[in-house]
Amino acid sequence: MKLSQMRYFSASCHIGNISKAADELHISQPSVTTAIKALEDELGVALLHRSARAVSPTPDGERFLLRCDEILAMTDALVQEFAEIGLKHKTINVGIPPMIGSILFPEIFNSFRSKHPEIQINPVEIGSQLAQEEVMNEKLDFAVITMGATVASRLDYIKLTSFDLNYCVGPNHPLCTKKTVSLKEAANYPMILFSGGYYLKQLIDSRFRSLNLNPNILFHSNQLTTIKSFIKDDIASGFIMPQIINKEDGIIPIPVEEDLRMNVAVIWRKDDYLTKEAKSFIAFCRKTFETKHIK
Repeated sequence: MKLSQMRYFSASCHIGNISKAADELHISQPSVTTAIKALEDELGVALLHRSARAVSPTPDGERFLLRCDEILAMTDALVQEFAEIGLKHKTINVGIPPMIGSILFPEIFNSFRSKHPEIQINPVEIGSQLAQEEVMNEKLDFAVITMGATVASRLDYIKLTSFDLNYCVGPNHPLCTKKTVSLKEAANYPMILFSGGYYLKQLIDSRFRSLNLNPNILFHSNQLTTIKSFIKDDIASGFIMPQIINKEDGIIPIPVEEDLRMNVAVIWRKDDYLTKEAKSFIAFCRKTFETKHIK
C-alpha cells in the first residue's frame, strides 16, 4: 500500500468523481483508476461504488476513508514539521561582541555566505556574558565570545585565538608616549569602558579590584565607535584589543604591564546535536582565525 494510492482514493471520495480528482491531483485519470483498483485488490474488498459520472465509498470504503484521511493528515503534518525544522537548521543565529565583530565583519560572514549560500547567518551584537545566557536559553545557536579559562558548564566551546588588551589613549594624553602602562597609572585618568554583560568589563574590573584600585570610570557604552571617539578626542582612555585599531582611528595603544589576556571561542549548548550547517560554521571560523593569524 502506497501513500499515493491512499491520496488518490481520498480525493476521489471527497470530490465524487475520478476524472475531477485526477485534475485536482494533476495526474491522468487512468493513473488514479489503476491505483485505486490495485488498492482494492491488495485489501480484498471493494472500496468504491462506481457509476458513469460519479463514485462513492462502499461501507468498507467509508471505514477505510476515515483511517486513510487520518494517516494522510498525520503524514502532511509530519512533512510540514520537518520542512520547518530543515529551514531552521539552515539559519544560524550567532551572538558576537562588538570588538570581535569588527574582526569578523565583513570577512568571515561574507566569505562564509559565498561558500555556503544555502545557510543564512543572523548576527546579533551582544556582550560575551549575555551571549552565554542566550545560547543556554536557546535564543542563539552559537556565540563567538571573549572568555577566561572556562565557560558555563552547560556549554561546549572551541578556542579560536587569544589576545592581550591594550590601554588606549588619544594623541594628547599624558601617557601617550609611554612604552608600557600599569593599571595603577591608568586608574588616575578618566576611562570609558564597555557596559555590563561584556567579559572585557568583568576582566578589567577584577584586575583593578585585585590591586585595590578604584579607577575613574567616566562613562560606559556598548558601542565600539563611541568608545573610540571618546579616546581619540582625549575625553577618556580605555581598553581595546590592538588588532581592531587602525591608523585613521587616531588612537595610541599601549601594552599593559598586568595580565589582560582574553580568549576568543565559539560556544554552543553542550550535548546538542550539531547539524551539518553548524559544523560548517565552526570549521569556517576556526580556519579563518588560523589563516589571519589573529593572536
